[in-house]
Amino acid sequence: MQDLAPENALPSDPKARWQRLSPLLDELLDMEPTARAARLAAMQDLAPELAAELERLLAQDAALEAQGFLAQPALPPTLSAVVALPGQTVGAYRLEREIGHGGMGSVWLARRTDGRFEGLVAIKFLTSGLLGQGDAARFAREGQILARLTHPHIARLIDAGVAQDGLQPYLVLEYVEEGLPIDRFCESRQLDTAQRITLFLDVLAAVAHAHNRLILHRDLKPGNILVDRQGQVKLLDFGIAKLLGDPTQALGGAEATELTRQAGRAFTPQFAAPEQVQGGEVSTATDVYALGVLLYLLLSGGKHPTAGATRAEAQALDRLRAVVEEEPKRLSDQLRSQGEARRARELRGDLDTICAKALKKRPSERYENAAALAEDLRRWLQHEPIAARPDSRLYVLGRFLRRHRLAVGAGSVAVSALLGLTGLSVLQAQRAAAAEQQAQTRRQQADDLLAYMLGDFADKLRPIGRLELLDNVGGKALSHLAAAKEQASPQERLHRAKALTVIGEVRVSKRELEAAIEPLQQANALLQAEPPTPELVPAWRKAQGAAAFWLGHVYYTQRKFAPAQRAWERYREVSEQWLAVLPQDLDGLVELSYAENSLGSLLLDQGRVRTAEQAFRRSVALKSHVLAQRPNDATLQAEWSESLSWLGSSLLQMGRYVQAQAVFRQALEQAQDLRTKYPADQAWLRKVGHAANRLADALWRDGQPRAATEHFVLATEAFRTLSALDPQNRAWTMALIRAEAGVLRGQASQIRAVEDLQRRLAALEAGRTPLARLHPLRAELVQLHAQALRHKGQDLAAAQVLVENTLAQLRRDKIAHGADLTLSQAMLELSLFQAETLSVDPAQRTARCQALWAELSSAPLAALLREHAGFTRLAVRTQTCLGRAEEARALQQWLDAQHRWASSPPQPVPPKAVPNS
Repeated sequence: MQDLAPENALPSDPKARWQRLSPLLDELLDMEPTARAARLAAMQDLAPELAAELERLLAQDAALEAQGFLAQPALPPTLSAVVALPGQTVGAYRLEREIGHGGMGSVWLARRTDGRFEGLVAIKFLTSGLLGQGDAARFAREGQILARLTHPHIARLIDAGVAQDGLQPYLVLEYVEEGLPIDRFCESRQLDTAQRITLFLDVLAAVAHAHNRLILHRDLKPGNILVDRQGQVKLLDFGIAKLLGDPTQALGGAEATELTRQAGRAFTPQFAAPEQVQGGEVSTATDVYALGVLLYLLLSGGKHPTAGATRAEAQALDRLRAVVEEEPKRLSDQLRSQGEARRARELRGDLDTICAKALKKRPSERYENAAALAEDLRRWLQHEPIAARPDSRLYVLGRFLRRHRLAVGAGSVAVSALLGLTGLSVLQAQRAAAAEQQAQTRRQQADDLLAYMLGDFADKLRPIGRLELLDNVGGKALSHLAAAKEQASPQERLHRAKALTVIGEVRVSKRELEAAIEPLQQANALLQAEPPTPELVPAWRKAQGAAAFWLGHVYYTQRKFAPAQRAWERYREVSEQWLAVLPQDLDGLVELSYAENSLGSLLLDQGRVRTAEQAFRRSVALKSHVLAQRPNDATLQAEWSESLSWLGSSLLQMGRYVQAQAVFRQALEQAQDLRTKYPADQAWLRKVGHAANRLADALWRDGQPRAATEHFVLATEAFRTLSALDPQNRAWTMALIRAEAGVLRGQASQIRAVEDLQRRLAALEAGRTPLARLHPLRAELVQLHAQALRHKGQDLAAAQVLVENTLAQLRRDKIAHGADLTLSQAMLELSLFQAETLSVDPAQRTARCQALWAELSSAPLAALLREHAGFTRLAVRTQTCLGRAEEARALQQWLDAQHRWASSPPQPVPPKAVPNS
């Protein structure tokens, strides 16, 4: 809304001036002459300069119209005029009928004609003026960016182009058949409050997906949110979305695309945020405001938060003024005024607070993004305390000061003058003390700013994946944060250590591991002392644990196990000290469970599987205890599932296959339940895929190939869906390749499928350091390829070349990156396969097996025999290859005993069944 206060003159900057005048001029041009004159008269009282400028522009328009200006088109007819007939072909699509028309253009139903797929699409023809001369390529790039929005609740962008010699831009979108706007759908189905919020959560999931890819919608309204007959939400029209920037660029340096520059000011006034109508900067909080209006409409039965019944016929200027100046009527009060006392009681309290927070005038006071709003609505559905709180007295006072800024400002000047005179006399009397205080104040201000930048601000950047933006801030602040710790107070040391830890975390996320060590070591040094006061114990211990965890994570990733273990033992130690003082502190219990899990993963990689199993069991038990008191903590549920999978992996490496199956099956069932509960949350689909993969491995080891293949197929379907949603996610692509390789086990004839997997794996690793965790997959694919060649009756020489080349690569990795159990096992597996399957000469086979046994029976691998099932199984096969039946039998007996062990294991208790003790 334009501020029409008489004391405010029009901006001198031409761009800002036009942004202020343009919406008002559009409104006046749409009016009849009589209404226009009345509106100008009303404006004259409020803002004479603004009214005069509008009168001048209207007079110019009238003069130009009298001269016949633009009576004839300056350009050839655009496509919008040419294709207004069914049967017209645009690219690969044939138009059938127009299905919509709006300010941005028209929408047509069309059918593809080139045979690539059958079905209907919606083609949106955008106003040709959106593109300037030579901007067709720019628009095509815009279409590619919008195509990143691949989400079940977002209408998919299929194609984009510019027709008619670059004059007519268009988008080809997924067609939502028989879809109703979300408000009409809710009313037609007479959904109750909980059902409406559940449906609204699908909208929030779609918007959060866009926010995570740095794209805003900026025109969220019921007409852009359709619900089909099955109750599936589809979010439409990202055509005016503003891109925050490329993920590789700084957030502040993002430039608007051409589509945004030309159409970025378009919005629907009824759903526009205050900063939009004032021409200010937009952010994720801008979309949150529109979502707040939509939620208010859905829950109030169609009432707007800033337009009561008496304003239903208000003009656009009044509506815009209300957006900026009027506080929304409380949701429950709105219903009470309509005589719906029962529903008002239902909405009073938390839902009032959630809507009010989403509709704050200042963006910084709203939910920071759609995900944060969704979290509070989920808490309401689950009868949990919400994160938002009712307005404090401080906030009410702030609103009072803003409404009466002139009077308060005048009083403040007088008070400031009085304080200034008093301060001057004090400075003259106590210069030395003041100088010291000033230095302390400046240092505190610097610390406070850094604490915000590397604390609260970091938390805001994590959800949109832009934490790396703090790297420059952290790098320049590094010396300040680490210096003068002797003079710093305990609270200052705590803030500095937390900021240093964030710098380390940022660098770890950028894979700058060496650069991360310095700030993390300094953070650990700042917190070496014990917590100075009982009140600081939780924050101090948590900060100590975070600094130790990230330092250990760096060393663990570098495969430097000794310093990683020292750091993570420190993490466990400070968590135990936390609980020694506050034994019932749930956050302390969670941190201790994380420390146990970290140490367990380290021990597992060192082959110390028994000790690792105990650590994972402690981690699962601690999380189960906390989940008994926080049963709906989604983050902890995910971590519990992760710890359960780690426990299953340790059991698998111990050879306890049946026991591992039980654990993996439990993790899979939990993931499937929560996937059903939260279908838009991709994290649970990922956990379904991982749990199915691990369960399939356990079943395969247990001699159940058919059941294993079924679960490999389940994992393949999960990761194929995820990869389609985000093709750039390397972790999901790797998991998909691993699952597909599992499906091919035992299918010796599938040579083309195996070759395809090998090509995809090579492309995934192109130009990157080989990942240790992929060595087993690499070795398995080579074995599958060699078996397929043999099955086709081809010469063994080709298979030998494949195996030798892969072994050479593994040896290079071992030399370059040091010994690693995963790498050692992959090399031995592949070498033994070569001896058993590809060695025709018995003497050559024996020589190779002897070399393998020499490696297995020497340190450090000898210690893993009868400890690690994978290496023990290799030893059994090697001894059999050498004809040492007795030695092979003794080792096999240990494997059999491990398998039998599974008959009576203590199983982890699911969170919902843990007693409150």
